[in-house]
Formats: sequence, C-alpha cells, structure tokens
Amino acid sequence: MDNSGWKNIETIEIPEEAIRQSLENERSMTDVVYDLVANKPFLVAGIISLSTVCGIGAYKWKTRTVIPSVFLGQLRVIAQGSALGCITLGMIYNMYIDFIVKKKKEN
Repeated sequence: MDNSGWKNIETIEIPEEAIRQSLENERSMTDVVYDLVANKPFLVAGIISLSTVCGIGAYKWKTRTVIPSVFLGQLRVIAQGSALGCITLGMIYNMYIDFIVKKKKEN
C-alpha cells in the first residue's frame, strides 16, 4: 500500500478566537441533565420505572417459581403498565398546566 498521500498533507493553524468561542459554547453534562429533568420530568420518571422493573425482574429471575414464559409475560405486562402509568401522569400534568394554571394566570 502506498502511503505517499499522507506525506503531502499540510498542517493548518486554528485561530485562538475560534478555540475560545467553541469552548465558551460547550455545556457540561450536569447542565444537560438538569435541563432534561426540568423540561421533561416524566421522561426521567419513565426511565427510572423501566430500570426498576428490569432490576426487579432480574432479581426475581433467580428465585422464580413459575415457568419462564409465564414469568416473562408477567414482566412484560408490568413494564408496559409502568410505561403507561408514566405517560398518563405526564398527560394529566400537562393538561393541568395548560387548562388550569394558564387560565388562572389570564384572570
């Protein structure tokens, strides 16, 4: 294989101002997570409920007394129920904000 193409590459200088501006515009991971929790609390609740259901399911997998297909079916129903519960709570919360809190602010 011929590597002569790499020998023709020239180095370029990046201006200090461009580096400074790019570093100023970066956000830390804690800021990103805080904004996610503040703007979408039920997304975080859904992720936590999914993690909880998966953790309980993994723990109970070792001590199950029913056949695996029944156990997995029950676990799937529990996971879907927790997801549906988070979606329902999120919709109720948004309806409360849209219809009750905004009407009180208008009056």
